[in-house]
Amino acid sequence: MMKPKVLILTTNYGNGHLQVARALEEQMKAEKNADVVVRDLYQETNPRLHEWTQKLYLRSYTKSGRQLYRLFYYSSQQFSKRQKIFSYGYSKLSKIIAEEKPDAIINTFPTSAVPHYLMKTNTDIPTYNVITDYCLHYSWVHPTIAKYYVATQQLKSRLIANGIDPNKIAITGIPIQNQFEKTYYRQTLFNKYQLKPHLKTILIVAGAYGVSKEMKDICESLKRDDRLQILIVCGKNKQLYEQLLMKFQHEKHIRIFGYVTEMAELFELATCIVTKPGGIILSEATAKNVPIVLPRATPGQEKENALFFQSQGAAILHEKWERLVEETRQLINDEAKLKQMKASIANIYVPHATKSIIDDVLKTYYLETVQSKRAKV
Repeated sequence: MMKPKVLILTTNYGNGHLQVARALEEQMKAEKNADVVVRDLYQETNPRLHEWTQKLYLRSYTKSGRQLYRLFYYSSQQFSKRQKIFSYGYSKLSKIIAEEKPDAIINTFPTSAVPHYLMKTNTDIPTYNVITDYCLHYSWVHPTIAKYYVATQQLKSRLIANGIDPNKIAITGIPIQNQFEKTYYRQTLFNKYQLKPHLKTILIVAGAYGVSKEMKDICESLKRDDRLQILIVCGKNKQLYEQLLMKFQHEKHIRIFGYVTEMAELFELATCIVTKPGGIILSEATAKNVPIVLPRATPGQEKENALFFQSQGAAILHEKWERLVEETRQLINDEAKLKQMKASIANIYVPHATKSIIDDVLKTYYLETVQSKRAKV
């Protein structure tokens, strides 16, 4: 039987959906069990509109933008419940499918364009949804989806409550890069990054959207504790990187990073991580079993992610950054609390998500193909 061609549809709001798509793509290419292509449906549909909505998304990280994004996110939840088919991207999707001729489609972003296409054209292309957060947006839900891949039992229960067959839901975790499932020798990493093994290490991931004054205030306050060493990752935010590099250039216990390709190494060294609650970075933290500290979260999926991890005892969440710093200091010196949080994180973690999803997609695809052929005989 020939290898199937898999089309992965994604978009780059917040970068997490794209990271999941790339992780799946890399796994398939490494195993050589399918031909695979990744396409950004919304960017290709309307580049200018896509750029504008990306800017709108970035505004959700500002004080004035939070309320706007809250309205957009939760109203779209209600819209999705009532309007199961939303055809934005349909025309471009039709062209992509005609061009790529996929045997299966994987969505890493909630869109109804594929279900709309399948129903309108009466086409039978097995379609799989990889849900990239620890909460459910109803745009993911549609009866034409062959299978859903989710991070937790709670998400599976939510899908079942929305009428999805339990046999169509697999608890796999969220795909992350393979580096987060490797074992590292810590002393080698301490030497590599010129860090002190006897000090507690706080990893602060500001990322491309970490431009808020809060992150800078957190760094400034924590640096006063000489029992700590701080690693700050700015991602692709060059402005933030340059600002912090200048600000902390004389601090011996602070390391400033831009875009990091070997993030798993920094996680390996971290006593805890301070980060925004995106689905991917939370999954990376669970893979490396690092206690999580969350500042005020943007309303929507990040807030829902944060509340889930807090409810499970896997994260500390505070709206006020001053209180957050105080709790962080207490946490890193409380071995019992750290141990308790690590145990809670271990309960959330599902290993080898990327491989599990790829293996299951191909298994499901082959089974459906065989059944379809038998039905036609």
